[in-house]
Amino acid sequence: MTATINSMELVWADKLTPGSLMQNDLIKFNGELLEVLNINSDATGDNYFIQYSDEYGERDEVTISHDTYVDLYVYIENSE
Repeated sequence: MTATINSMELVWADKLTPGSLMQNDLIKFNGELLEVLNINSDATGDNYFIQYSDEYGERDEVTISHDTYVDLYVYIENSE
């Protein structure tokens, strides 16, 4: 029987506006990889408040405009 090692690789997937993001998405914003915890918009829908966790587990919130694009990343499985 052969041994298969499965590893996960983080790859860029798309550019999205904040209205297209979902909880648990991994995004790159200001050079940091962040996990989206929660997303809310103001009453006008012009600004989005994204609560996130960074690679150190620290939580914070960023406000971005509805027309700002962020990079979406996903893990894909590689078998070697």
